[in-house]
Amino acid sequence: MSMQSPLSGKGIAPSNASAAPRAFLLIFVAVVIGVVVLWKGLDDDLQTASSDISDSSDQVTNIVDEEPADLPPLEIPEISTTTVAVVETTTTSPPPLPTKPPSTVKVLVLNGSGVGGAAGAVTNLLKPHGYTTLSPANGNKDEKSWVYYKPEFSPDAKGVTDILDIMPDLLTSFPTNGLSVPEGSVDRVSTADVIVFLGSDKEIYG
Repeated sequence: MSMQSPLSGKGIAPSNASAAPRAFLLIFVAVVIGVVVLWKGLDDDLQTASSDISDSSDQVTNIVDEEPADLPPLEIPEISTTTVAVVETTTTSPPPLPTKPPSTVKVLVLNGSGVGGAAGAVTNLLKPHGYTTLSPANGNKDEKSWVYYKPEFSPDAKGVTDILDIMPDLLTSFPTNGLSVPEGSVDRVSTADVIVFLGSDKEIYG
């Protein structure tokens, strides 16, 4: 009597042909479950994000709608003003020296222009105004014309320039070292109170 192996023939173990479809089915079910779980997770995330956006929008709306808080009034300090009194100051110039009577003023005309007869012509212009005119004399030839005066005869020298119609900037006081003149004119120069010097620039006579 021969004995057969319990695994031979149609045993209780499944065959390879029936195991393969079942494996594919299990894989398919697992894939479907994974897709469902993934979709569910994405849907929850979208809803959460939408809810967060809605909440943020509500917060912004609430902030905009809120009325500003009551602030205390702004206190502006008073600016003190000081009134400064303006004191008017006046500058007083010393009164001009009075002119002397023309007859007491000795005027000499020196000719340094090189033009013959010029000193005599200017002397004749001054005589009608009452000055004590000295005889005209020669001076050293020089280009610049001047009207010299002793310090106390400044206003009288100004009167001479007005008569001759010359610029007052030609006025100058006697040089401290005296005028250099020819020997024949020294005495008259020392006597004169006002000296009109005619230069070659012809500012006084020309």
